[in-house]
Amino acid sequence: MVALSFLTGSIFRKQLAESHISSCLAMFVAMTKSLLVGIVVAIWIPDMVLSTIISMILSFAFVVIMVYKLSSRVFIESLGALFMGAMMGAMFSLMTTNYELLGITFFTVIYILSCVMAIGLWNKEEYPNFIRAIPLKVLTTAALALFLLGASLVADAIFVSDEVDPETEEIHQHHH
Repeated sequence: MVALSFLTGSIFRKQLAESHISSCLAMFVAMTKSLLVGIVVAIWIPDMVLSTIISMILSFAFVVIMVYKLSSRVFIESLGALFMGAMMGAMFSLMTTNYELLGITFFTVIYILSCVMAIGLWNKEEYPNFIRAIPLKVLTTAALALFLLGASLVADAIFVSDEVDPETEEIHQHHH
């Protein structure tokens, strides 16, 4: 998340000319980023108030990195998206009783794709071909992030799935 924040911000700053789409793209990335931050923080801190406050603070830092030196309009609209995303992420995480791993995996992929798509769209005036508008360092970082996500899912399936839940084990012993 940190690497993509720096990369996205550096690419956004290369084209300082504000267009109608610049604030939308920054909001798109800020929303998905803060949503993911809210989900992760709420997993670590299972309290609605604390996880929301901490996810807003962390998201603020990431958004400042991303929109530093951009227009006030982009900054303000990204802040609005940040607040909404951080709150939604914390609530989503705390309300999820099953499929926690699926939720964090899905929203991580959405965040990575939002960064790549936003950068491609941001550079579309310079490069008519969408794929060429995405710098190699962004594609490499996104591919590495997706690979690490996949590797962690495989590791989780291999090592964590073998662990037996004590409550389930107790129920099985009572039936025998």
